[in-house]
Amino acid sequence: MKRTISTIVTLLVSLFLFSFSYADTTIRIASVSGPSHHHNVALNWFADKVNKQKIGVTFKVMAGGQLGKSERAYIEGMQQGSIQMAQVSTGPMAGFVGEFDIFSLPYMFRDTKHFKKVLGGPIGDKFLAMLDAKGMHGLAWFDNGYRNMFNGKKPINEPSDMAGLKIRVMKSPLMVNTVNAMGGSATPMAYGELYSALKQGVLDGGENAAGNVLNDKFFEVSKYYSITQHFRPPGVVVMSKKTWNSLSGDQQKAITKAAAQLQKYEIDLTTKVVKKAMKDLKGKGMVINKANVPAFAAAVKPVYKSYSDKYGSGMIDAILNTK
Repeated sequence: MKRTISTIVTLLVSLFLFSFSYADTTIRIASVSGPSHHHNVALNWFADKVNKQKIGVTFKVMAGGQLGKSERAYIEGMQQGSIQMAQVSTGPMAGFVGEFDIFSLPYMFRDTKHFKKVLGGPIGDKFLAMLDAKGMHGLAWFDNGYRNMFNGKKPINEPSDMAGLKIRVMKSPLMVNTVNAMGGSATPMAYGELYSALKQGVLDGGENAAGNVLNDKFFEVSKYYSITQHFRPPGVVVMSKKTWNSLSGDQQKAITKAAAQLQKYEIDLTTKVVKKAMKDLKGKGMVINKANVPAFAAAVKPVYKSYSDKYGSGMIDAILNTK
């Protein structure tokens, strides 16, 4: 009898230890964008996909800045281990890995096919590998769509049409130099001030992706949306190296596979989101026209020089020449 009880106790303890050792690890994914933003739609798709596999890891998307409002703070947190995983823009990431600035150059990507080929191939892998030395592990690339010009005065077809137009840009030397090279007059201003500046006639226009122009109702103060396609910086999904190293090899393998599928899903989703946003903008009364993209691309070539001097022309040429 005593032996039977002892055996039962041993089995119960073993079961307890087994269940404890295989309890799910929860990984929270930080995101500054709102819950309905297509980036978070994609991240939730990824989380559901992995969670259903029962690999001992549960992903939870923390949208709307629940873990902080700054992407730079997310990156610092991942280095320290206080943030497990995040989706961030390449702009703030360039503050930690300078080469990421290359993606902010104008006209780096000819079209979506080119975008997929570059980031889904050796070049994209090389940039993700750069994160390892900074305490992070790159998982996937995200698309934000092209940024285009909008204004209240006229359609923009050629660089000459930009003459005299005061265009709001981020407080970034690269963006200022780019818009000036395109023929406009770049005016750095906080994004939150743009709507009123356009309404009051302080500025003539701005530049942003179609979805943002729609969501922030710039169609109310700007009539023309010109497809200049001057910027298309990607986003990147990253995990803290400390979190990554805490996972088993099988878990890492499953997450890597799902992340590759996430990248394809999100880029395709962005294409659909942009298409719908363009249709909605037309419905709101905006006049949409296709600009002479080759002419604008030629006009901004001088902007590349300082980046070629800093990082070498090899990587820039490799991206531009990918077929």
